[in-house]
Amino acid sequence: MFKDITQSKINKNLLTLSLGTAILLGISFPPFPTGFFAMVGFVPFLLLIDKIDFYGKFFRYSYFTFFIFCVITLYWTGGFTHHKDPYLMLAGGALLLFLPLVFTVFASFIFFVRKKIKKNYSLFFLPFLWVTCEWLLAYGEFSFPWLTLGNSQTYQVTKIQIADITGVYGLSFWILFINAVVYIFVTTFSFKEIRQNIKKAIYSLGIIFLLYFIPDIYGIPKIYNGFSDKKEFSIGVIQPNLDPWDKWEGADSFVGRWNQVKKYLNVINNHLKDSLDIVVLPETAILLNLPELHDQYNEYKTFIDTNKISILTGYVKVKYYREGNIPVSASKISGTDIFYDSYNSIMFTQPSTYNSQIYSKMRLVPLAERIPYAETAPFLIEPLRWGVGVSNWGKGTDSTVFFDNKTNSKFLAMICYESIYPEFVSSFVKKGAEFLVFITNDSWWGNTSGAQQHKQYAVLRAVENRRWVIRCANGGVSCFIDPLGNIFEETKMYSENYISKKISLQTEQTYYTKHGDLFARICAWFSLLILLFTVGYTIYKK
Repeated sequence: MFKDITQSKINKNLLTLSLGTAILLGISFPPFPTGFFAMVGFVPFLLLIDKIDFYGKFFRYSYFTFFIFCVITLYWTGGFTHHKDPYLMLAGGALLLFLPLVFTVFASFIFFVRKKIKKNYSLFFLPFLWVTCEWLLAYGEFSFPWLTLGNSQTYQVTKIQIADITGVYGLSFWILFINAVVYIFVTTFSFKEIRQNIKKAIYSLGIIFLLYFIPDIYGIPKIYNGFSDKKEFSIGVIQPNLDPWDKWEGADSFVGRWNQVKKYLNVINNHLKDSLDIVVLPETAILLNLPELHDQYNEYKTFIDTNKISILTGYVKVKYYREGNIPVSASKISGTDIFYDSYNSIMFTQPSTYNSQIYSKMRLVPLAERIPYAETAPFLIEPLRWGVGVSNWGKGTDSTVFFDNKTNSKFLAMICYESIYPEFVSSFVKKGAEFLVFITNDSWWGNTSGAQQHKQYAVLRAVENRRWVIRCANGGVSCFIDPLGNIFEETKMYSENYISKKISLQTEQTYYTKHGDLFARICAWFSLLILLFTVGYTIYKK
């Protein structure tokens, strides 16, 4: 009986440590402006590792930790609070079950190293190992780098300036390094020892505070010096606030789709007095393959030519096939031998130039927009096709850098989920993009944390590449972000809005733009050495 009571107490302590990490990490991410909690978020988890000796038990507590963490940060992904679409709930539920498993696999490397090398210096392997795993999570068709630890710091503008060198992974490394130091402090000093050796305790705390403020040494001068604001021009953003469910479910009417385009043109016409150079519309604003519709495209183009204004808009590109290499994502038109493939695309149309520039989304949301590795498992496509018609987009292949004749500028335009991939964005800047446009539709999930997280992550893309970001969302949040990460003209969720601002072209390329995720790759090499060293150390001890 005494043994049962003791074991119950131990399990409660382990559960407390597990919840501690889950909650601390969870409230570090947007919309909570409390990223500093991430600095101690892993400390309870490291204490948990110390108290567990078996991999099976570690797996259970680790999975529970990261499951609660994911519920706090990603509860919105299934649309459980909005519309409650069965397919979307299935996809979101799968993510909430799968991602904690991935994090537990990551954590197993830390558990392995910590158990084999029970010395404090092994704690400093933590940043290398975790950053490597975060970086790997951004690869492949199941990739989902949404909860990269560095993403938690976007409200602390002075601290994130180092991202122009290291990218977001440098911020993750810094967070984890501080966690290791705090853990050493917590396990070294009891309250009694602090009273007995207060000078040493203050000295140790001073080191922790110094580490916390080190990024400011780089960030404050960056903020103070600002950025070049030469060659300004005006961009307008239209946030129409159309319910995406109504838009797609009622999308069978050609007339209705074209009338929606004309509504956009009327809104633009009402704001021509702002002397706009470019107007941006959100993701899938136009549910027509407009360049292929001669009469409608000519009317659209006449408006642009007459008013001397360029329009960048999301639209649905359709490609038809009769024979040959038909993609697995293609659907067959009933009663015919014709197949078609739809692409979530962007169209940029300028005055005095007939042909539009086109980009089709290359990074698609797993399950929600495309079945991962559909080419190797085509039998999954039909059963998992989403009823609103957007679950099986074709995958774009052309990394388009747009060119605007009027402002003589180059820019990238990406769609929704693509903006969370740091090196993917920087590869376009490396090709010459002088400002960034992200169009999105975050209205699927209601007024939840997702839209705020997505908006905040765009702050890092601005800082990493020192470029203005123009963010246009169907139902919010739309805004402008300067190259230092400051947000302007931020709209509210589920509001019909028009915003405009003068922005400047930026041409200088940062270290991050030039070298991408070099910092993460270095961490990966160190991680390999750490694992080899751990295996060698274990063999040597035997």
